[in-house]
Amino acid sequence: MSLFSQPAPRSSIFGSLENQSSTTASSQPQQSQDSGTGSIFANLQTQLPSQPHQSSLFSAPGTSKPNQPGQTSLFQSLGSSQPQQQTSGLFGQPQPATSQAATSSLFAPQATTGALGLSQPPQVQAAHNGQQPPAPVRLSQPAYFDSLLEKGKKRARDADGGTSFNELPGLQLGLSDIARRVREIGGVGTHMPADRAADSKAHYLLAASGVNLGTTRRDLDALNVQPSASTTDINVPIEWDPDTNRYMDQMQQQSTLKMIAEGIERAHRNFDAYLDENIDINWEAQRRKIYEHFGLASNVGERSDAASQLSPGVRGSFGRSTRRGQTINGNQSKQSALGRSIFGQSSLQKSVIGTPNTGYKTASLFTDVEDRSGQGAVSDDRFSRDKQTKFAEKVQALNRARLQERPHPVLHEFKEVQMQPGGESPYQLIDAFKALIEIVREPSNPQNASQTDVPKQRQFLNDYLDETPNSARQVEIRKRILDGSRRSLEQQFFEGVESLINRNAREANLGGVPTAVNKIRAYIRVRDVRKDLKPDELELQKIDDIEPLWAVVYFLLRCGLVQDAAAYVKEHAAPFRAIERNFATYITSYAKDKDRRLPRDLQDRINTEYQQKARMAPENSLDPYKMACYKIIGRCELTRRTIEGINQSSNDWLWLQFCLAREVNRVDEVAGDVFGLDEIRESVSEIGQRHYQKGQEGLGGYGTYFHLLILAGMFEQAISFLYPYTYVAAVHFAIALNYYGLLRVSDQPGAETDLLTYSTKDLPQISFGRMLGYYTRDFRTSNLDAAVDYLVLICLNIDLPGAAGKSQAALCHEALRELVLESREFAQLLGDIHKDGTRLKGTIEQRLNLIGLSDQEMFLKTVTVQAASVADDNGRTTDAVLLYHLAEDYDNVIVIVNRAL
Repeated sequence: MSLFSQPAPRSSIFGSLENQSSTTASSQPQQSQDSGTGSIFANLQTQLPSQPHQSSLFSAPGTSKPNQPGQTSLFQSLGSSQPQQQTSGLFGQPQPATSQAATSSLFAPQATTGALGLSQPPQVQAAHNGQQPPAPVRLSQPAYFDSLLEKGKKRARDADGGTSFNELPGLQLGLSDIARRVREIGGVGTHMPADRAADSKAHYLLAASGVNLGTTRRDLDALNVQPSASTTDINVPIEWDPDTNRYMDQMQQQSTLKMIAEGIERAHRNFDAYLDENIDINWEAQRRKIYEHFGLASNVGERSDAASQLSPGVRGSFGRSTRRGQTINGNQSKQSALGRSIFGQSSLQKSVIGTPNTGYKTASLFTDVEDRSGQGAVSDDRFSRDKQTKFAEKVQALNRARLQERPHPVLHEFKEVQMQPGGESPYQLIDAFKALIEIVREPSNPQNASQTDVPKQRQFLNDYLDETPNSARQVEIRKRILDGSRRSLEQQFFEGVESLINRNAREANLGGVPTAVNKIRAYIRVRDVRKDLKPDELELQKIDDIEPLWAVVYFLLRCGLVQDAAAYVKEHAAPFRAIERNFATYITSYAKDKDRRLPRDLQDRINTEYQQKARMAPENSLDPYKMACYKIIGRCELTRRTIEGINQSSNDWLWLQFCLAREVNRVDEVAGDVFGLDEIRESVSEIGQRHYQKGQEGLGGYGTYFHLLILAGMFEQAISFLYPYTYVAAVHFAIALNYYGLLRVSDQPGAETDLLTYSTKDLPQISFGRMLGYYTRDFRTSNLDAAVDYLVLICLNIDLPGAAGKSQAALCHEALRELVLESREFAQLLGDIHKDGTRLKGTIEQRLNLIGLSDQEMFLKTVTVQAASVADDNGRTTDAVLLYHLAEDYDNVIVIVNRAL
């Protein structure tokens, strides 16, 4: 009986293996053959003598035993001499039987040809043919299974207690190896070495705590605690190698590893140093501010003394002082805490500079910004920080120029930073800077321009702040805004013309001298090819059926090339005289007037002609560019400020509004001809209310509406609108506007909480000082000099008339005192005094002329002494001593020290 309980004479499902014995039908001599052994690794077939044989799982090969019928093992296929009988195949078909019983192998079957038509061994085929079968090949391997068994035992020993088994890759695994790996994955091993044996109580305790022992063990085994080769080989000297190339490669590799290790170590040291120097959060100040916010200032006063005593010192001298101090008079400290905040203001007032930012989001401290935008300011990212750094450099350069009393192109400098790639700022911000440059007429290099053409600091202050609507100053500033905005739109369009020609050079076919007229002709050809020059049902009037003359004039006017347009009409006088004989007179007079206005007689005549053509001409018979030229030059039909029949963008419509607007004395103007900047502002406000309300960005995004506000001269509304989206750009637009005196700043009580307020005459105002103070929250912890430069700009408004100028100066000084007390970098900000009595100026003292202080004595009284008084009131004894010492008020130094002792 075989392993699977099948009779010996029958073939297995994998086939049968038959061997010849000594008693065959052909009377061959009995031959002694080795037993054929089949295993999972090899299929061996030998002849055995006919004798009883009992096989095992790994029987030793090469042992001559009698062949016993029906005895097989799992990895062995043996045959025995049986009487010849008829056997059936797998599907019941008869087949001739051989003189040897058919035995089967589980994994390596070698069957005779049966009902399935499988091939037979050569011995069986020879027996059937009546021939002498060939001698079988001897495949005796006496040590093969012994070596396999020994390898399996060795792997088992390594797996149980060895340390190198897990490091070797497993190429072949036996059944015992697979079983052992399954047990390891399940977290239970059959053998546990003595050194790994754990107390059973620990297992129960961990299991009761919910710890998965198997998962934890695998995680611990996965930890690589061996030192890396790169760190151990760096300091090992390289042995000499006769192979020069290999020796040099090793030397280069070691040098590279050393450089990398030194760089990493240096980066770690720099990072630790940066943390030690810059990351210093005043937790006590934060706690007191929280109490003040919730109206618990009295509790802060009761605990301020104890907190100041428990605070550990950082370092003394005249740098960052220690915070250890004592207050003898507790009632005085409590009363001062009720009346003053940590920065010396009333506890009912807000700080000028706010608290430093510690997170990734910059929340606005203005209540109206949150209410109107529905969101905080934009999140801090790498591009925003880079722009802040570059803007800070430009502001520092601006203050250096102010100290030297020379003009500075602040708008050009800020535009250069805004144009740098990175972030998601809209391109309209750059267009807004260009519009302001045209309004102010700021040269890119003031040193090379004449003194009369360079705008001075605060030059337009008096004109802009004049509250009389029809005064000469107001008319002049409105006219400047109209002309500058129109010029910026014209230059922007001409840049677009050149860009379109360059992109479509083949269709443009510019050729010749690239004059302005030739560029316009090329531009018209490109638009004609693109089928957007005119509607399909209209025909344009052309010269010799080639060049549309009215389109050339219109686009020259659109680019602001009025003189070129007049020259073009004069050059083609005959065609224009044949079509419109009076047009040459109109455009010539229009080009000569600096305000672009026609005399009254010509104005009335061109209006009459325009009305006749618009009413009497058949439909689709008028050239739309001809009617546009009449409307622009004659300011015809101001009630309808649009052009029909021409594809126009929003900038084209806006340019038409500025082109038709005029700023004159309205008392002398005809009622029908009144259209100026105020009417444009009304249209822009209506657009904002309709399309750019809270939570809406309208067509083209927020940048489009901001550009409209700048062009219309609504600077305060523009800053307030832009601030929730990108406060970095909004702050620097406000700085540039305030530098030239084109911004109304607020000194009202509501300016502490609102960014945009309105005066008693309903004029918009911006809380400029607090906006700058809040902006420094982002970087003043790490860059005090830049923070000082921004806060100094508050004193730009010191020249405001009346009490407003003094209020702005006091606000600037208060912001500087807050910065000194918050940072406690007294030596850097206020200066230092050496042992020999010499005094070193600090960052603030170097800018005395910019903060409205005439001399050092005034500076000490205004900033240093008051900061020392605030520190003394809040129980910061050491800070008060240092500040009084810097102010050279030694009497108070002795008083405070004696009181503390």
